[in-house]
Amino acid sequence: MREEVKVWCSDLLDRAGLVGLVRHVTAFRGGLVLALHRVLPVEERASCYEPHLVLSEPAFVSLLRLLQRDYQVVPLEDLLANPKGIDGHPKVAITFDDGWEDNYRIAFPHLLAYQMPATIFVCTQLLGTHGVLPEERFARLWAECSAQDRLKQLITDLNHWGMGRRKNLHSQFQRRYWSQELKRMPLSARLLLLDHFEERYQAPTVSARSFMNWGEARVMLNTGLIQMGSHTSRHATLTSETDRDVRRELEESRATLLERTGAASEIFAYPNGMYNRRVVDLVASAGYKAAVSTHPGTTTPRSHPMAIPRIAVDDTTVTHADLQLSPSRTSVYFLSSRLRSATSS
Repeated sequence: MREEVKVWCSDLLDRAGLVGLVRHVTAFRGGLVLALHRVLPVEERASCYEPHLVLSEPAFVSLLRLLQRDYQVVPLEDLLANPKGIDGHPKVAITFDDGWEDNYRIAFPHLLAYQMPATIFVCTQLLGTHGVLPEERFARLWAECSAQDRLKQLITDLNHWGMGRRKNLHSQFQRRYWSQELKRMPLSARLLLLDHFEERYQAPTVSARSFMNWGEARVMLNTGLIQMGSHTSRHATLTSETDRDVRRELEESRATLLERTGAASEIFAYPNGMYNRRVVDLVASAGYKAAVSTHPGTTTPRSHPMAIPRIAVDDTTVTHADLQLSPSRTSVYFLSSRLRSATSS
C-alpha cells in the first residue's frame, strides 16, 4: 500500500507539471550520478542473490529513454568537471559497480544504441574468473542453511567466532544484519571464515561466470562510450583493512587496469560504500582524483571530490510491481535527492 501511495503521489505531481518545473529550475545547481549494479532480463532476476542490485532490462531501456528526454547524459569525468546543467536539463552520469558480465551482455548494447556514456567500476582480480563476491557467498550459505533448517546452528557458529552484538532480531532482518557484520571483517579473515562455513554446511558453489572478462572490457572501452574505474582488486571493505592492505587494493587495481586496458583509472568507488577519513586520505595518496560514495544527493561544485554522492537505481526504487519503469516515480525520486541536497547545503 505504501508503494501504491508513492506512485499515486508521483503521478499527481508529474501530471500537474510540478516535477518538470522544479527539475528545470534546479538544473543549474548540479548533476546526478546514478549507481547501478546489474541489468538482467526479467526471467534472470532470481539468479541474483540480492534484489536491490538488479534493474530489469525493460526498465533499464525505459530509463535510458527518460534520461534522453529530460536530462543531459554525460561521462562521469565531464559531470565532475562541471556539474551544472544546460538549458534546464540536469546533467546525469551513469555508473555501474563490480563489473558483472551482464553489464556487457545486457546493458552495453542498449547504451550503445542510445549512445549513452557510462563508467564501470570493476574489481580487477575478479574479471575473467569464476570468482564470487564474498557477499554472494554468504547469501548462498544462508539460503542453504535455511533450506536445511540449520539457521540457528549457523548463527550460533557466527557468535562463536566473535561476531554479532544484537540479539532477537526479526527473521526478515537477520540475513542483512549478519551480512553487514561480515563486511566489517578484514577480507582475508572473511574469506577463511566463508571457506570454513561452506565446507561445514555443504553450501553449493557457483558454476556460471558472474563477471565480465578483459576482452569484453576492451570492446566496451574501444567504443569511447565506456570508461573503467577501480573498485579495488577483490571488493575489500577498506575501512576494515590495514593501511598496507588498503594501499595494495588501491595500487594493484589501478596498475592492473592500466596494464589490461591501457587507460589509467583516476576515479574510485568504495566497496560497500564504506569509507572514513583514513581511507579517503589513502585513496587520494594512491593517485585517484575523485571517489564516488553510496550517499544519495546532487553533485555540485562544492561536493567533496572524494565523497561524490550517487543515487541507487534498481527495481525497488524506480519500477512498478510489474517491473516496468514508472517515469513519474523515477523523476520524483531523482528530484527528491536534488532537494535534499539543496536543503542540507
